[in-house]
Amino acid sequence: MRRYERLYIAGGWQPARGPELLLRNPATEEPSAALRLATPAQAREAVNAAAAALAAWSSRPIEKRAAMLAAAGECLLRGADTLAPELSGEVGTPIAQSRRLHIETAAHVFKQAPAWARMPPTEIDLGRTLLCRVPLGVAACITPWNYPLYLAACKVVPALLAGATVVLKPSELAPASMVRLAEALIEAGVPDGVFNMLFGGPETGEQLVSDPQVAVISFTGSTTVGRRIAESAGRLLKKVSLELGGKSASLVLSDAPLGPAVAGTLQKCFQNAGQTCAALSRLLVPEGSFAEACALAADRADALTIGDPLDPRTEIGPLICARQRDSALEQIETALRQGARRLAGEPRRLAGISRGYFVAPTVLAVADPGLKIFQTEAFAPILTITPYQNEEEAVALANATPFGLSGAVWSSDEEHALKVARRIRAGSMSINGARTHPDAPFGGLGASGFGRERGPLALDEFRTTQALNRS
Repeated sequence: MRRYERLYIAGGWQPARGPELLLRNPATEEPSAALRLATPAQAREAVNAAAAALAAWSSRPIEKRAAMLAAAGECLLRGADTLAPELSGEVGTPIAQSRRLHIETAAHVFKQAPAWARMPPTEIDLGRTLLCRVPLGVAACITPWNYPLYLAACKVVPALLAGATVVLKPSELAPASMVRLAEALIEAGVPDGVFNMLFGGPETGEQLVSDPQVAVISFTGSTTVGRRIAESAGRLLKKVSLELGGKSASLVLSDAPLGPAVAGTLQKCFQNAGQTCAALSRLLVPEGSFAEACALAADRADALTIGDPLDPRTEIGPLICARQRDSALEQIETALRQGARRLAGEPRRLAGISRGYFVAPTVLAVADPGLKIFQTEAFAPILTITPYQNEEEAVALANATPFGLSGAVWSSDEEHALKVARRIRAGSMSINGARTHPDAPFGGLGASGFGRERGPLALDEFRTTQALNRS
């Protein structure tokens, strides 16, 4: 059993002094690691270290900061073969996907730093006024467990590239990649105090949010916690960026080929066992295609291989913990009581699995958009299918939740699909299954939060503009 008992603060590893947690392998339920948390005092120490390192780091040329970050990306790739199974054992992602979804995506973010450093410019000369983009200060980055390395990279890279210094508080449920991240930054030569990493519970997070030396808070997680962070930060006038939940719609227009649309939606819904904030969890189809869409989705869902995430044949692994599994099962039962119809995901699909936090990929026919399963994030392998009568109703259904993170439109007429996509309130939209450019900013609106991360525009979440007026 692995033990994680150290924090990375001020350029060195030190023992954590908080309580110990026992982590379990989500596929076997067996103890897999013991992790010791930081204390609020250690969080203060990390912020002090970041504050002390700020002046020297922010004065270093952005090109040199970018080169260090790109080198860290190379370090992450060199350890991918070892890290991928560790991530699968923590999060439950099938090993066939773990390297690509978790490590290669994160490494790409680091390796793009030199390109991001060139756009937009850090200075704009208006003649008598020079506009300079300058870092706001110390950034507290708080990240979840579902894509631990990638989501940390999406915050750490733009923050450090912008000249801010960082205290990273990742989820305590997925520590392996966070230790490797710190090691990669050390190998790349990032100076002491510029990057600090600690595992901690709510008290540690509250300490970071309330610390007067923290200027920026970047949080990815639940809408409930995001609201609390925004309230606390607002009282202290701190800048906040929140990437929260989603309930994204996949809208199939009447002229779209149904098969590719259903297949693409299921892939995006069930990736990482549905533990994805941008999952396409609501499929909206024309009323005349409803029966066919239900049959296609049910057949595809029931054909997916569920099992050990370390088995290369596995397509659906477990949820990360018992609480997530129990929540998913409760959501399904509530939906059925409220009138949803189960099309796929019968419990007997798990007949050969006696251990682990598994939930069979589930497809539900939902006619009433007022059902809780249509309105709230499942964070589990659950897809709803809802019919609509006309395009106006389809757009209204797509916008009928408080979330606004992502979505998709399918049509044989791409220009028409783009017009429809512009009417949907979401930070990111896919047309006919197109992938989002890896350098495009990502974020939402409404209950999905505000602010953007990833890509060159994300640097401005960690800096402000200073006007220098000359005579």
